[in-house]
Amino acid sequence: MGSIDWSTIGHNTLKVIAVGVVLGAGLPFLFAVGIRLWDQGSGGEHADGTMTAGKPAALTAAYILSAIIALVVIYGVLYITKSSLDHYLGIKLPT
Repeated sequence: MGSIDWSTIGHNTLKVIAVGVVLGAGLPFLFAVGIRLWDQGSGGEHADGTMTAGKPAALTAAYILSAIIALVVIYGVLYITKSSLDHYLGIKLPT
């Protein structure tokens, strides 16, 4: 019987936990900030009838955050399906 390498198991477990925290909490946080910035950047009419001017910088930041989130989601889908893409379509993605 072989020996168990506890340091490698612990190191790899910490890497999985870190990725889980970043993707599990970080992306929803960025999405929430992007929606908030989008709301602030759009301006519009309030319930009391007052108008608010849009903030172009907030709207630009919202677009950037939305693009980042979309790219991460696309990358995740491609990463998960890379062997299927190679097998069925002959598309080889970098590993």
